[in-house]
Amino acid sequence: MRVLVGIDDTDMPGAKVGTARLTRMIEDVLPGEVTLVGVVGHQLFRGVPATSHNKTSCAILDCPTDVSPKTILAIAVAHVEQHAARGSAAGIVVAAEVPAAVIKLGREACWRELAQEDARRAIEGLPVYGIGTGRGLIGAAAAVGLTAWGWAGRWLELGGLHRFGRIQQVSDLATGGIRVVSVEPSAGLPGPEDWVDTHDWLRPQLLGGQAVLPVRSVGDGLWEAVGQKKRSP
Repeated sequence: MRVLVGIDDTDMPGAKVGTARLTRMIEDVLPGEVTLVGVVGHQLFRGVPATSHNKTSCAILDCPTDVSPKTILAIAVAHVEQHAARGSAAGIVVAAEVPAAVIKLGREACWRELAQEDARRAIEGLPVYGIGTGRGLIGAAAAVGLTAWGWAGRWLELGGLHRFGRIQQVSDLATGGIRVVSVEPSAGLPGPEDWVDTHDWLRPQLLGGQAVLPVRSVGDGLWEAVGQKKRSP
């Protein structure tokens, strides 16, 4: 059974553990029968005051049918309460079956500011938890909705993205569940023996429910990932 866990608003200015990292860390507290498939980060409407660019995260879990979403919520709550910054307004939303209203909410959260009441109506009946004002429920619900939609966000974790070095062969990325796709139709299709420069920042996009790495051609059998992280000069 696939279970999505949206987490948001767990940090404050100067916090050592941001929401993205906290969400990835949930793997450390999962019971042995539950597997972390990956974590997807989403960019929401930038017009909302936020600690860091109004981003939110969703953990994707594989659970046996006897582990209920309510059990996962209890695990997530204990994890967030331990690591969330003091004064934050964290929100957690858990769903095995994601209602259409939550998917709609996630998409709308990308281009406009939503009210808490919007989120509470959409997530009615789902296992949720809000700390403090519960403002984080908006982002947590949006993270679940966008991940279920499958056409937005970047993978922050997927079977150990950090294990890949800067230069990787297309076949190795495919083995890790990452599909390499050229953004230049005239450049052809990356072959399994071609090489990709990830620039030490491998963050595939969530497209069609899969991990897709857009690349551009930089030579014969050589490609580079697009959308690289901006680095300070």
